[in-house]
Amino acid sequence: MDLRTLRYCEAVARLGSITRAAETLHVAQPALSIAIKKLEDELGVTLFVRQQNKPVAPTPEGLILLRRAERLFQEVDSARRELADAQGLRTGEVRIGMPPMYGLSFFPPVMAAFNARYPGIAVSAVEGSAGGVGGMLDSGDIDLAVLESRRIRTGWRHAVIGEEEIVLAVHRGHPLAERTKVSTADLDGLPMVVFDETFLQRNVLDKRCQKSGARYRIVMQSNYVPLVVEAAAAGLGAATLTRSMVRAERMVALAFTPAETFRFNLCWLDDRYLSTANRAFRDFVLEDRREGTAEPPHPKKARGGKR
Repeated sequence: MDLRTLRYCEAVARLGSITRAAETLHVAQPALSIAIKKLEDELGVTLFVRQQNKPVAPTPEGLILLRRAERLFQEVDSARRELADAQGLRTGEVRIGMPPMYGLSFFPPVMAAFNARYPGIAVSAVEGSAGGVGGMLDSGDIDLAVLESRRIRTGWRHAVIGEEEIVLAVHRGHPLAERTKVSTADLDGLPMVVFDETFLQRNVLDKRCQKSGARYRIVMQSNYVPLVVEAAAAGLGAATLTRSMVRAERMVALAFTPAETFRFNLCWLDDRYLSTANRAFRDFVLEDRREGTAEPPHPKKARGGKR
C-alpha cells in the first residue's frame, strides 16, 4: 500500500469517476485502474462498485480505508509543513477563513502590514459563512479562522482581535436619515435589504425583532455582501452593516438602542500542529491588536487614510 494509490482512491471517491480522477491527477487511466486493482488484491476486498452508466462509488470496505487515508493525508501534510518550517520564515503559507464582513473591513490592511514583514509567506484567505468557516477549521482545511464571539465552538483557542458596531445603514435621502439612533420598533414595516439566514447579522436582526414584535419588510435578500451594500446605498432599502462599511457620502449610519456590537476573534485548534507561518501570522495579529492598530478604518478615512 502506498500513499499515491490512496490518493487515487480518494480522487475516484470524490469525483465518482475513474476517468475524471485520472484527468484531475494527470495520470493515465489504465495506470490508475491497475494501481487500484493491485491494492484491492493486496487487501483482499473490493474498494469500489463499478456499474455501467452510474458513478463509481466506494464499498463499505472502501469507506473504511478512505476514512483512515484522510487522517494519513493530514499527517503527511503536517510533516511536510513542519519540514518546510525548518527553512525559517522565508517561505510558508497561512490558511485562514473569515466571514465577509471581516474580510472587507479588517483583513486588507492587516495583510499588507504582515506582507511587509514576511514577504515570503503566502496567505490563502477563504471567505464563507460562520458555519462553513468553523467546519473548515475543525476538518483541517484551514488553520486559522476569524469568527464573531457567538460563533466560537467548544475546544477552540481564541483571542479578540477587533470590535465593530452593527448599525442600520440608510440612503441619505431616506426618511430616517436625519436621525442618529433607531430602536428595534422603528423597523416595523421598514423596507429592508437583508443578508440570508447564514449571516449572524440576519440572526441578530431577527431575534431583536421577534423580541419587540417588529416585522420588517424584505425587499431583497442576498449572501453577497457588496450587493447588499450597493442596494442600500442606492436607496432600495435599509440594511444592517458594520459602521466601517457605511460611506458617509452615500449613506447614514444609525446606531441601534441598545447598541449592537460584534467582537471578532482569531481562532485555532490547540491539538493540531500550527505551522511556523501560521504562528507568525497569529502572533502578528495579536500583537497588532495589543498595540491598538487592528481597528477597522474610520468611514471618513476609508479612502486611503491612516488606520
